Amino acid sequence: MAVRTPHQVWVYSTSESAKHSPHVREILKEGKGGTRFLGFNGYKFNMSFSYHSKSEVVAPFGEYIPFKEKLTTNMANINAKRRAKKMVAWVSSHCYPAWNRTTFVHDLAKLVPVDTYGACGTKTHLPHDKHTVLLLQKYKFYIAFENNCCSDYITEKFWKALAKLKLVPIVVGASKEDYQRVAPPHSFIYADDFDSVRELARYIRKVATNKTLYNQYHHWRQMGKAVLYTSSRVNPFSSTEGACALLNFLEENAWKGHQSLRMRIDPFGPDWLGSCGLCGKHEWMTTYERNTVTETFEPM
Repeated sequence: MAVRTPHQVWVYSTSESAKHSPHVREILKEGKGGTRFLGFNGYKFNMSFSYHSKSEVVAPFGEYIPFKEKLTTNMANINAKRRAKKMVAWVSSHCYPAWNRTTFVHDLAKLVPVDTYGACGTKTHLPHDKHTVLLLQKYKFYIAFENNCCSDYITEKFWKALAKLKLVPIVVGASKEDYQRVAPPHSFIYADDFDSVRELARYIRKVATNKTLYNQYHHWRQMGKAVLYTSSRVNPFSSTEGACALLNFLEENAWKGHQSLRMRIDPFGPDWLGSCGLCGKHEWMTTYERNTVTETFEPM
């Protein structure tokens, strides 16, 4: 490894979940194999630049920005412009991540209408243009299941549903407290709030058929806006905005009194790798983690 100068600042940056972040672990291929945790290959990083709220520079995938004054627009008028008639949409091309979200979606689809797009779905592959937005805006709900369930890991899936598609996201990922801390108030359905996938489906149907209940999930639009940030923004080396955020931080913190920076996040502590776990606390949710779903569902 090259000699490191005393004043050189090393930045750890990633937009991946803690489980998939680079250099955190190495898979052994010799002997019995297994996983050997090596830290960041022995490198000592001074700071982190990531989506995590404890990073020195926080670069989330999206943000809720409250208005200075509440809008007077009637919620019925806001939703009338959309005229959403279809129920639930899911778009994914990464079908089998750390937990079996594809089976979860298929089980949910037996109980409530779900149209699936992408490599994991049955519908036409969606192009990345405005026609995709117009197509998905015909739905009322959007499945925003993360590929891993780790602290603060709330990606563009969630923010796209709120900001661009203007749907109600159904989420599995970080803790509910993490979502509540950053999301617009009462803007999402947290799957692990329910005692079974059947109860989740019943609630989705109830909200979809009750204008008052459905409008409650959009009431926050009178009080603020959701913003979706591009993936380049969460990386300091691929956008001017990210680079400026990093340089501003360094100018304010790195050189004052020649104090050395220390990364607040422990790579193996409870905020990073140690925060990743089962996607849900209910037993029915954890079965998808183990890929042993045994319950048989009959349509409602």
